[in-house]
Amino acid sequence: MYTDTLFNFWQITENEGIEEGTEILSEMAKSKPSFALDAGIRADDIYARVDRIRDCISAIENDENRRCIEKIIHFAAGIMGDSDSVENRFDYVENLENTINDFKSSDDEYASRLVAIGPCGIDHDWDSVEYEGRDHEYFDSHMVAGERDLFALQLTLAKKLNMPLILHSRKGFKDTADVLKAVKWNKGVVHGYSYSKSDLDFFLDLGWYISFSGSVTYSGKKAALDMAETVSYVPKDRILIETDSPYYAPVPLKNTYNNPNNINYIYEYIAAKRGITASKLSSIVDSNCEKLFSL
Repeated sequence: MYTDTLFNFWQITENEGIEEGTEILSEMAKSKPSFALDAGIRADDIYARVDRIRDCISAIENDENRRCIEKIIHFAAGIMGDSDSVENRFDYVENLENTINDFKSSDDEYASRLVAIGPCGIDHDWDSVEYEGRDHEYFDSHMVAGERDLFALQLTLAKKLNMPLILHSRKGFKDTADVLKAVKWNKGVVHGYSYSKSDLDFFLDLGWYISFSGSVTYSGKKAALDMAETVSYVPKDRILIETDSPYYAPVPLKNTYNNPNNINYIYEYIAAKRGITASKLSSIVDSNCEKLFSL
């Protein structure tokens, strides 16, 4: 029943193995969600990611569970910045465009399930668990400017292809805002929202959806008050929820390896802050997914 609007299945299976990936998908199916979005980080990883999920789905023994996952799984394709993709950003984005067009025009059974560009954007959270091994020392002023360009190129591509964009932005609000104002394409979702309530209106006024991950459940006492206000402030027609697994496992599982089956903790936390049931919140998120991703 609980939709997960972003997880990273390739990373999950690379760490946990194919058999565990199959079990995760089978467990997901038992709650009968209406939508699930797998994301990548490279220009041309969509084929490998689809094959990985296809292999795991085919190994699900229960027919009903297998059909459920086949029906709900969707994909996004984008480029997260590192030193190579930033330095060679024009080639990378050209490759991304060609890959998206080739895949969407192919006879693959999931060709129509590629519904968004991203995640992409600005990330200056150098200590993030998502970027272990990232070449921090290369992100000087020259590289930061290039990172903005890489984001702008992908946002422009989303505009060209009329696709929603999954926006990744951490500790880079000004750079993110500058690119959004320059490109003027605001069809998408700010995933794993990490800014304060005071910054929300900027994204909301432009038309962005806002997605929360497990990180909202473990803010410090002062930050928790702000986060509670933030998750309550987002209009019901703009809110989405994700695990962003394998990262940011929610309380009470913080500091463990995250997977999409932990999504219920995030729904329950946010529903409580908004004063509604988790079931009602689930229906709201499902409706928002249908609109944003044209399901």
